[in-house]
Amino acid sequence: MNKLMWPQALGLLLVFAGCLQADEQHQSTHQVHTEDPEVFATVNGTPLGANLYHFLLGSRAQDTTERQAYDDGFDAEMNRQQTAKDLVMTEVLAQQATRQGLHESERVKVEMAMAEKTLLAQLYVKQLMAAIEIDESDIRQYYDKQREQAMYRFMIWRTTDPDRAMKFLSALKAGNDAGASDADVIETPWLRDTDIAPEVNAIVRQLAVNEFADDPVFQDGYWKVVQVIDKQVMAKQSYEEERELIRAELVSQKLDKKLGELADNASIVFNDQHVTRPTD
Repeated sequence: MNKLMWPQALGLLLVFAGCLQADEQHQSTHQVHTEDPEVFATVNGTPLGANLYHFLLGSRAQDTTERQAYDDGFDAEMNRQQTAKDLVMTEVLAQQATRQGLHESERVKVEMAMAEKTLLAQLYVKQLMAAIEIDESDIRQYYDKQREQAMYRFMIWRTTDPDRAMKFLSALKAGNDAGASDADVIETPWLRDTDIAPEVNAIVRQLAVNEFADDPVFQDGYWKVVQVIDKQVMAKQSYEEERELIRAELVSQKLDKKLGELADNASIVFNDQHVTRPTD
């Protein structure tokens, strides 16, 4: 077989070598099991269910689709062969680990328990999401409430004295210094409106470039004189372009509410010996 057809992964080479070294008994068993549509392959006499292969293939479906979209040389058939090899190699390694008793270790038992709980949680979340219905009117209402996104750059003069801040503001508006140059001055990089506190965003959204906020803004322990030195406003995308994104956002919001209700209704008691606890 042409070596270029094989990835350089050691695991796959081991699979190939293992297939060549299979004895006649395994070959015979393999032939018997492959007649069963529910069996994908046998490894050392152990049957692998076809459902395992289809699950692994399905879990890689998204990656396969993306690869096909940008990689003209992507071979879907070779991808399926690779999936088959990976499944067989996983079984070979799992059998070897079992022979060495790794499945009896406390670490493996804990990881298996965590894997089971994680899988069940993910399946239940998928079930919840599938049951969530979003009305078209809700999507339209959400879209209509959205405003154009804006980005700003600011010049900010900070002081802990509100009277001094007002003095700076009056002087700067008049084109004077009045000691403002001695203040703590900050020139910000571009900031999205979503990165700005809502109460501040409501003020600066009304300002044109080079204009000052009418009053100093108190934030983070400082009185701030705010001047917009640059501004960009991006128009909203069309409803058709935003529809699915909004629907996903509304589903996420309803899901968060359902999950919150589940947690609130659960009886949860922590062991005081453990100091790490989740916070809201």
